[in-house]
Parts: sequence; C-alpha cells; structure tokens
Amino acid sequence: MGKYNLDLQDDSLDEITLNKHGDKIFISGDDAKLFDRFSDGYKEIEKLADEADKELAEVKKKYPEAENENNFDRVVEISRVRVGFCEKAIAIIDNIFGEGTAKKSFREYYEAIPDFLPDEDKFVAFFETMTPIMEDIFKRKVERSEKASKARMAKYQPQDHKKPQRKARK
Repeated sequence: MGKYNLDLQDDSLDEITLNKHGDKIFISGDDAKLFDRFSDGYKEIEKLADEADKELAEVKKKYPEAENENNFDRVVEISRVRVGFCEKAIAIIDNIFGEGTAKKSFREYYEAIPDFLPDEDKFVAFFETMTPIMEDIFKRKVERSEKASKARMAKYQPQDHKKPQRKARK
C-alpha cells in the first residue's frame, strides 16, 4: 500500500491587516472568483452611488424651498437614502472579502458606537486603499501563471509534436 501526500499550497495566500488591532482578512489570487467579486462589487458600489445621487436629487426637488434651511422631512429623507446606500455597501464589501470585513475595517467606530454605520466617505477610502492591493495580487497571479505555463511548455520539445513522416512510395 502506498502513501501519498498531496499539498497544493503555495505562497499565494495574502494577509491584509485591516486595523491597528491586527484584525486580518486572507485572500488569494488563486481564488477563481476573487477578481469577479471585486470588479462586480466595485461596479455595484458605483451603481448604488449613481442611484443614491438620483434619489437625493429627487428629494431636493421635492423640497426646493428648504435648500438653505433645516427642513426636518428633507433631512430625514436624505438620511434614509444615505443609510440605504451604506447598508448595501457593507454587504458588498463582506461579499467580496468575507463576512465581517467591514466591521473589522471600522472596528474602533463599532467598539465606541455599537450600531455605527460607516458613511460614504469611509467606503470610498476603503476601496481606494484596497484597489492597489488587489491590483498587486492580480499582477502577481498573472506572473505566476505565465511562469508556470512556460515551465510546463519547456518540458515539451518541438520534435515531440512533429507529424509522423510518411515513407516515400517507390
């Protein structure tokens, strides 16, 4: 009876520290869905922001006289639009990087204010910080893949792929 050990791990697991307390997430360029989750999430955040802008414009149209004064109903409607955007943004971040990523990223706020909801500026800052990290991870993945492909192809010599020679007829 033979014994085998299949270890397919390599150094493609990336550790990202999210706050000064050392909370981390782990991601890998070898995760086939990571790039799609990130790009889809980024696009979804942009779409949500556009929709929120339209909703806010509608609220402002609804209360034109309140533009320069504190109209309670106007403030409440604007707040609801912003809250809806932020709640959806948390779900998108957690979908991309794993459940709890948003809470870990803004841990100090949540510890001080348990029902804290990061605002739009926090999400923009999060994505501006994560984008170069993701670009680096994908760049390294492409480089590893190209290197592995070249190594696999180097095993095969051109003569391995020659068509069989036909013998000449006499």
